[in-house]
Amino acid sequence: MNRTLKEYNLMVIDLTENVFFHTSLPSVNHAALRSGFVGYPVNPRWNVAKFHAWRTGRQLREALTQGEMMVRSTDSMLVPVTAQQENEKHQPIIKNFHFPVWAKQVLNYSHTA
Repeated sequence: MNRTLKEYNLMVIDLTENVFFHTSLPSVNHAALRSGFVGYPVNPRWNVAKFHAWRTGRQLREALTQGEMMVRSTDSMLVPVTAQQENEKHQPIIKNFHFPVWAKQVLNYSHTA
C-alpha cells in the first residue's frame, strides 16, 4: 500500500475530526473537499478545481451514507467497502490444531521400537 501511495503522491487529509482520506488533490483544494464532505453549499467564487474538489467530497459523503464506503476502525480512514473486505479475507485465521490420538500412539510406538 505504501508503494501505491508514493507512486501517486497521495496525501492523508482529515475530512472531519475522526475521518481521514487519501487524496492527490493539491492542498489549496482540501478546504473545498472538506466542505463538500460536510455538506456545505458550493462557493460561487470557486474556480473549476475547487468545485471539482467540493463535488468529490459530496460524492464521498453519499458513498458513505449508501454503504459503498466505510470508516476503518483501526485508523479512521475512509475506504471502499470492497477493500476492507479483501483485507479481512487475507488476515490469517489461527485455529488450534488437535493432533489425533492415533497419530500420537503411532509416533510413540515408532520411537520405542
